[in-house]
Amino acid sequence: MTYAGKTLIGIVGYTPVLDCYPLGPRLMVTLEQAFADRSDITIENMTWGPIHIVQRFQDPDVTKPTCLILIGNTATSVVPGRIHAHRWVGGTLPEQVIQERIYEAVTGIVDIENTLVIGDHFGIWPEACFSIEVDMQADAFGRMVIADNEDWADDRSLKEHLGFSPQGMIDEIADHVVGLVNNADAGASLPPKSVSDLAPISAFTHHRLVTDGHDDGHREEVLS
Repeated sequence: MTYAGKTLIGIVGYTPVLDCYPLGPRLMVTLEQAFADRSDITIENMTWGPIHIVQRFQDPDVTKPTCLILIGNTATSVVPGRIHAHRWVGGTLPEQVIQERIYEAVTGIVDIENTLVIGDHFGIWPEACFSIEVDMQADAFGRMVIADNEDWADDRSLKEHLGFSPQGMIDEIADHVVGLVNNADAGASLPPKSVSDLAPISAFTHHRLVTDGHDDGHREEVLS
């Protein structure tokens, strides 16, 4: 059984500038090829930011999907190369926390958890909502850029350098998406993800006290 209506597959954090990046052009092409004969499926770059997405979904002329699959980086890296698939169940956060996430979003930070939370807050997501989150080191993109510039960004070299195969991740992401799209029952078996599972957002500035060499002296540093 498949989902009736329209399915939207959105790549959060998509970049068109690095072919080897797991959330880049190869993933887009792989998904487009997998669903080339499916007019009910749309695959989009959803790196516009959560507020832009909310405004778009609130447009009365936009056809709302009955199933949404968001693909993006995990909020924190634990096991680079691992992929987690979840069924989003939402939940309620304190208003102050919601506002902090909205503030972070409007500063230009693109994050799959903020996208899920803010979209849920404004009631734009369909009941069938899933996330496929890929675990990569925080500096993985930069390291891939260097490899690409130095002309050694083949999959074997990147696997040795990063500890995971970017192409293998692309293939696994595509397998998860195809499985969800083609079998509506598959989504029900995924582990749920709610607001209680979210990583806390980081402060934009951090403070620490540093001694200045005197018994009673200190100065304060602000760290970005």
